[in-house]
Amino acid sequence: MTQKYRVGQKIKIIEVKSEYGHPKYPEIQDYVNETGIILDFIASMQGIEGTTLEGKEYAQQYLYNIRIDRDGTILEAVTEDALAALDE
Repeated sequence: MTQKYRVGQKIKIIEVKSEYGHPKYPEIQDYVNETGIILDFIASMQGIEGTTLEGKEYAQQYLYNIRIDRDGTILEAVTEDALAALDE
């Protein structure tokens, strides 16, 4: 799996709800609908829910560091599902 976004790309922070209708990422809730730019990213390996580490069932996940346009705040480790591309 390759990352969806590239360094320097313009993005928008979007709201993601949990299965119960609550914000999935409350730590970035104040930045929903803000725009920014991707500074860098890391690939993270995450165990798939319901499996064990011994089972070696992993999913690769990309986490992005983003500089918010409005005030220069840097958000760290934002997941792909909380982002939308503004340019292609």
